[in-house]
Amino acid sequence: MFSDQKLNTLVRLVESQSGREVDSTSVRRLQSRSIAKEQAESIIAYLLAPYEHGYWELKATWNSTSPLSKYLLNALETLNELELDNDALFITPSLARKLSDEKREELLQLTRRVTVIHAIFCAIIRSSKAEDITPLLKIFPSLDKINLSELQNKFQEAFQIFERGVHFDGFRSGVESSRLHQIKNGLVVFLEAPKKGGVLHIIGTERSDICILRDFYFSLGVLANPVVSRVFAPDEALFRPYFSLVSGVLHLVIQDKHISNVFARSLDYYEEDDFQHCISTLGLIAEDFLQRIYTSLLREQISGGLTLGQTLDRLYKRIDDIFPAPKLTLNTLDTAYEQIKALEPDAGIELLKPVLRELVTLIRDDRSYYGKKIDELIKTPTRRTPFPAHISENINELLKWRNAASHNSRIPLGSHEADRTLYCLVSLITWWQEQIVNIDWSKQKLEIIEMFLKSAKQTTTK
Repeated sequence: MFSDQKLNTLVRLVESQSGREVDSTSVRRLQSRSIAKEQAESIIAYLLAPYEHGYWELKATWNSTSPLSKYLLNALETLNELELDNDALFITPSLARKLSDEKREELLQLTRRVTVIHAIFCAIIRSSKAEDITPLLKIFPSLDKINLSELQNKFQEAFQIFERGVHFDGFRSGVESSRLHQIKNGLVVFLEAPKKGGVLHIIGTERSDICILRDFYFSLGVLANPVVSRVFAPDEALFRPYFSLVSGVLHLVIQDKHISNVFARSLDYYEEDDFQHCISTLGLIAEDFLQRIYTSLLREQISGGLTLGQTLDRLYKRIDDIFPAPKLTLNTLDTAYEQIKALEPDAGIELLKPVLRELVTLIRDDRSYYGKKIDELIKTPTRRTPFPAHISENINELLKWRNAASHNSRIPLGSHEADRTLYCLVSLITWWQEQIVNIDWSKQKLEIIEMFLKSAKQTTTK
């Protein structure tokens, strides 16, 4: 058997020459429909309030020379076809190419593939129940050459953890980067798999889910320096798994099937790193949804083809038209003048008091009037809105990124901007879905709009 250093070098060389990992076909749409709402409650809580809930993560270096890898390499004689001088100082690319394609793939499967580890331990469970392991051979063709009973005895602690906290009927062995993955009691996302860079990075919204995976992999010796922590900041880290989690529970978050289908296109753009088209697609969804809000609140038809900003401006303008703000007026001095004129030259203090009160009131009202006039000149006017403060902020941010994507601005658009755009849109849609259920729509239009304005004002003044 090679030394750890030589084995690591060999694995890196073969990895650089290899293709895709087995079982990496798209499963996002299937997962989205197979997850129950009870399972996804903590994920939905994060999606709606990421700053409040955050998420848990496991970061660790992957050990390609673990006891498990060495045991399997030896059992399957994976490297026996190499004629290696054990005294050689270096592993060369030409030596790595001496391995057959079958053995090269097998080497990577046994040293850097989470999927294969899952398949092997699933096979142990199925074999103990006299169940067919043939489907697992598609993931790891050499599985039927392993003595599963011997492997179970050798890694008994890991097997017990896997059986107790990871495996369940219907468990999928296949692991894909940035896709929702279900284990026995929860849901996690593998943001980074060891195939790329030899690092394992898993996130989840429940600490217990992350810890059970840490304990399983650590007991096999495949992890070095594992760290479990909770993430709230920085912003880029907090939102990194946002798209992955939304794609996994999309049908539980967005109730409208048509919008969900358009969402799927934006998710595809995101996975292709085409963030400009991703944000533009999300902007189109926002435009359609804001027009729905306009029509529902005002019960009026709105012109088609309006942009997000135009629809928002028209909504605010119609509300101002329906509920015009009271105009400021300067109080007249006539009353005070008549009171002063009626005073006798020898009027006592008691007769002067009403006049003084009138004058003080005039001075106070004048100061208020001119103060408001000055504010109108130097401050941005506050428009009355039916949206709570946080929804208004998110709409404005959504408008910012949508315009940047649509107008090819110089603002750099990356994954974080797409994450933020999606978050702003999800918050708007879920807020409106809640209003549709809770508002008494049998009331008159003006009464409903007043309710929205009053509620929005309360959230702004808190």
